[in-house]
Amino acid sequence: MKSKLTDVRRLMDDSVFEGEKFTEQHKRQVHNRITKEERKVDWVPRSLSVVFSLVLIISVAYLLNTVLDKIPVQQGNPDGAEQPQTPPQEPIESLVPPVPEDSEANKEKEDAAKEEENTPNEEENETADDGVFELTPEEMAAYENFSADFDTAHLKDLDPVSVAKLYVWAGYNQNYEVEYELLTDRAESIMWDKEYHLAIPTEDKSSPDEVFKVFNNIEDGEFIQREGYRGYIRYYPTEARDPEATKGFQMIQNEDGVWQVGFMPLQ
Repeated sequence: MKSKLTDVRRLMDDSVFEGEKFTEQHKRQVHNRITKEERKVDWVPRSLSVVFSLVLIISVAYLLNTVLDKIPVQQGNPDGAEQPQTPPQEPIESLVPPVPEDSEANKEKEDAAKEEENTPNEEENETADDGVFELTPEEMAAYENFSADFDTAHLKDLDPVSVAKLYVWAGYNQNYEVEYELLTDRAESIMWDKEYHLAIPTEDKSSPDEVFKVFNNIEDGEFIQREGYRGYIRYYPTEARDPEATKGFQMIQNEDGVWQVGFMPLQ
């Protein structure tokens, strides 16, 4: 053993460690190095303990906060005690007396309602907005059927005044073809043909206002039979029923017994 140490020593002397000895200073350095390594290893478990403690504190705080949020707290009572329920109150009637509606306004509403009730139905009578007169349902049906085919059989059940109303109505609405077909078809009484009638310039024909003025109140006229197949309707175009303003509307009965309008009926 001693020889081996001597050999080691000799080898060290031959190397870079020649003359080196393990002195007291070397011992202190080794001791300090060992102590420093132990300290480095010691901080790891301490750090883990601190982290674990923080995690535990945060978890407990979060759990308490969740539980407290789920507990209902009544408003107005910091102690959490139940508040007595207030019985529902009955609605308080207004002490202000109702203001009566204006009697004049009510009257106007009633008058408007009555006027609306008295307005003719446009589906039954298309003369509601015309201002001439009203056609009865029978007269309107005869007018529509006659306008479709000009067959005088549709006029057979109408009296002379009703036929005159259809003629005035056609002229008022400027349906000049129907107007012509309502004229007499007796050969000796025809004064011009349909082509000429339809070719008359509009400015030479009576306007709706003129028709209204000339034939006003004809629906209330009186038919007077003359000799043979002729007659006329006597009516007053003015409301005063002035005898001097009396007019006669010429009517002619055809060979089938149907009353038609004479050419230039107000001659």
